Amino acid sequence: MSALRAVFVDTGAWVALRYGRDQHHGRARTLLRRLRTESVGLVTTEWVLAEAVTLLKARGAVDHALALGQAIQAGHLGYLVESTPERRRRAWELFVRYRDRRVGWVDCASFAIHRLPVSDSVTRSPGREKPGCARS
Repeated sequence: MSALRAVFVDTGAWVALRYGRDQHHGRARTLLRRLRTESVGLVTTEWVLAEAVTLLKARGAVDHALALGQAIQAGHLGYLVESTPERRRRAWELFVRYRDRRVGWVDCASFAIHRLPVSDSVTRSPGREKPGCARS
């Protein structure tokens, strides 16, 4: 039996995938097709979902926000990791530890789930990669 392969998908990658006017839209779609071809799963958190749909709505793309939110919650785009008290505690510890770095609480919450069997990450934010994470 082979191990499940999955990548963590961050806010910027979801927005780029869903929003055609995003400068990284084409790259995001190409990457998603490649991951699906290679049977690589997608993993994200409820906090990333909240950021992504809020950002899309702020850009005036309410329909894209709704479609993305519905697809992620229905499991059509991957696995949604929900928050737990332990994950929130770990996220806060990381937020405190990285107080001098350019990472927000949602980034720390995302890093906190990296204890799960996730092989990589897809993000657009330079400087926010956890060791072993790749930018899209």
